[in-house]
Amino acid sequence: MKLLAMQDALQLAMRHWHVGGTIKALPSYADQNFLIRGDRGEFVLKLANPAYSHANLDLENQAMLQLARIEPAYAWPRVQFTADGSHIVTLDIDGEVRHVRLLSYVPGRTYADAVAGLPPAARRALQVSLGRAVACMNQGLASLRHPAAGRAQEWNLLNLPMLLDECDHIDDSPLREIVRRRATDFCAALPALAERLPLCVLHNDANDLNVIVGDENIVTAVIDFGDMCTGFRLAELAIACTYAMQHEADPVDCARRILAGYLAHDELLAAERERLHDFIVARLCHSILMATRAFRQQPDNPYVLVSQDGVRALLRALDTVPAAALLEPAQ
Repeated sequence: MKLLAMQDALQLAMRHWHVGGTIKALPSYADQNFLIRGDRGEFVLKLANPAYSHANLDLENQAMLQLARIEPAYAWPRVQFTADGSHIVTLDIDGEVRHVRLLSYVPGRTYADAVAGLPPAARRALQVSLGRAVACMNQGLASLRHPAAGRAQEWNLLNLPMLLDECDHIDDSPLREIVRRRATDFCAALPALAERLPLCVLHNDANDLNVIVGDENIVTAVIDFGDMCTGFRLAELAIACTYAMQHEADPVDCARRILAGYLAHDELLAAERERLHDFIVARLCHSILMATRAFRQQPDNPYVLVSQDGVRALLRALDTVPAAALLEPAQ
């Protein structure tokens, strides 16, 4: 991917969206992102990786547009339109076809930054607010229909069977057996789960760096819609729990509060509640297997294992916790 200079990016934003000001590059795994601050506010200019299709980016934008309509109290990234009504501009940049978007910048701190150092009462309130935000996101996306929503997504729990062979490559023998047992059991249950549990369009990545917390220490938004897919409705809640629990000395009580926040705003089937523990464990196994594969393919890149200590510790802890424990009242 060829990189665009900052001043060229600023001219692009001015030409298509009439947005100017100061500009700085933002970190991104696969795209080029820029923060632009000016008289009209703060915006993120996103130049997609050339490998990303227009349809997939349209799915992300349609999700953000729908959430802004249905759940306007949250600060989801707001999709910006050009003067001719477009929300994706396709350009030839140095011989590469690039899709360009402009979104509002979402102020606040990440959940990972916000939770650190909070007193107990504030931590509990933050956890409840996370559950409510996930419920609002599920509700907001429930009616979304899009041709790209059925795309293959390697982080979709429905695709966990494709990773089972990676169990052999986990370097920690006791952990390897936990992952093998838990992931195999979950995969065996998948056909029955797909018949019993609701499926819908998911954000699919409400991790502690994508969840945004406002000044009052409650969740105000979720960002980064790049992992969207159609999957289990319950997966959205399980993913949020998986990352928030890693910040707590009592991860089970954390999950209970997130669940309580969710149920205060929206209902789950009894079968979904009963499976929450299994879905959290499956997501942890999924993360370990994905990281194992990535490290096997890139052994000189320690970054692919950067979050694995917390993931592995939580899986070991939850392996000894009865599933029903997550459904008890919070302490």
